[in-house]
Amino acid sequence: MKDTEFAKEIQSIIQGNMQQPERLNARLKLRLADCSIGEKGKKVSYLYDAEEWGLNPYGGVHGGVICSLFDTGMGIGAVALSGKMVSTADISVSYLKPMNGKQFRFDIEYTNVGKRMIRCIGKAVDTATGVVCATAMASFVTTEAKVPGLQV
Repeated sequence: MKDTEFAKEIQSIIQGNMQQPERLNARLKLRLADCSIGEKGKKVSYLYDAEEWGLNPYGGVHGGVICSLFDTGMGIGAVALSGKMVSTADISVSYLKPMNGKQFRFDIEYTNVGKRMIRCIGKAVDTATGVVCATAMASFVTTEAKVPGLQV
């Protein structure tokens, strides 16, 4: 798979999510910023604009929303890489700094893509300051279901 094909797969999944606007994946409104696949690894970056509904009482992005952003972003890439539906096996998030900014970049790297398990790590970066606000590790298990429309 080439970078352009990988990007098309990710965009296709994001567009599919947007077809169900009432669901969480669509409400997060993740946007593909960059992706690459090759000898230097498999990487995806998304942009997220903080919205009022996702803030905690202190004005920062709610921890549950941060975890959901990692889970959704990592899962989208896992589906694009495997061509199959995936289910989160585990996820761990470390909240390092309050996410009080307006826009954040979620950088995901896939460390292992196997037939049944996909593992990845990620970081959330405030785009205005460059500060890493949170990190995450997750594992996804593939299912037997194929994703309609994916070219993998």
